[in-house]
Amino acid sequence: MAGIVFYFEDNDVDVWSGRNIDLDAWNYNCKIGGITKAIVVNLTDQNLITFDGNMDITFVNELPSLSGHVTQLVTSNDTNTPTSLWDFDHQTDWYVFGPSNGWSGNIFGDTLLTIPQTSGAHHYSVFVDTTIMFHRDHILNNL
Repeated sequence: MAGIVFYFEDNDVDVWSGRNIDLDAWNYNCKIGGITKAIVVNLTDQNLITFDGNMDITFVNELPSLSGHVTQLVTSNDTNTPTSLWDFDHQTDWYVFGPSNGWSGNIFGDTLLTIPQTSGAHHYSVFVDTTIMFHRDHILNNL
């Protein structure tokens, strides 16, 4: 099964991060998408504990190297011509969500994925993940 990688940052950097309740939101997203493993890049001083005993969860201080197919989430105005979520088959090993200040280009090179939109607005990773996981469930379970 697939896993996710996301950043856990201080609440004054990302208002939807830095609190235990924010980890709960990621946990529920994992349940929606059938995600079984998570890597949390902890950029806070907090000593985090697992948010789900049934998942393989690792806490790290920097983005690790990942094996398998990696899907990097990017904004819709990314200049690398990302794949539209609506055309994505979810055949991936990892979904990687960036830090609140965004990415500096293509980090992984496998698949760049975006949710198409007409505005230039950007949303918080935990909410982007919700959309991704509902779409994943829809595609993989033929809903």
